[in-house]
Amino acid sequence: MFKKILLAAVLAATASFAQINFGVHAGVDMNTLWGDDAEDFGTSVGFNAGVGMKISLPLLPITLAPEVLIDMRNFSIERSGEDLGVTTWALDIPVLVRFSLLPILYLEGGPQFAFNLSTDSEKVGGTSIADWMDFNTFEFDLVFGVGTGIVPLVDIDFRVVLGMTNFLADPEIGDPLDVSNMQFMLGATYWF
Repeated sequence: MFKKILLAAVLAATASFAQINFGVHAGVDMNTLWGDDAEDFGTSVGFNAGVGMKISLPLLPITLAPEVLIDMRNFSIERSGEDLGVTTWALDIPVLVRFSLLPILYLEGGPQFAFNLSTDSEKVGGTSIADWMDFNTFEFDLVFGVGTGIVPLVDIDFRVVLGMTNFLADPEIGDPLDVSNMQFMLGATYWF
């Protein structure tokens, strides 16, 4: 019983000394889809913006860094011999753990929960991609990255996002295409 009380006291003391920072995040990303049926999908540039929080525990090189981002993803798909531009708006919630290798260099990784807010495309023959494909509204991703805090109050990071769930919903007839989200992101966060 004494060990449990002591452990609870240590955890409470550590949490009370945790340093919490809030910040704003902005970035650009290269978007595409990956999977067995991704050969018809091309790459394009998008952007993301949002807010973040950084929770640093004393004496540990580990930081918890959750974020909430609005992400505009652009990619292309070949349809009827034409490249069709597709735009997806998503609400991304990455929950990343950072491990500091040096005071100015860190590795980060963790899950990301994404919610597809809308997907649309240019119209070909009077129809858009939303007329002939259904999209999943929830997506689970894995995020890996590296970053630096060389500029005071600013973190600059490069991330790779790999979708673990299918981007397309199951159709009523037939098999869905096997494609998932893939992004390469370059971003910056300003901490207050």
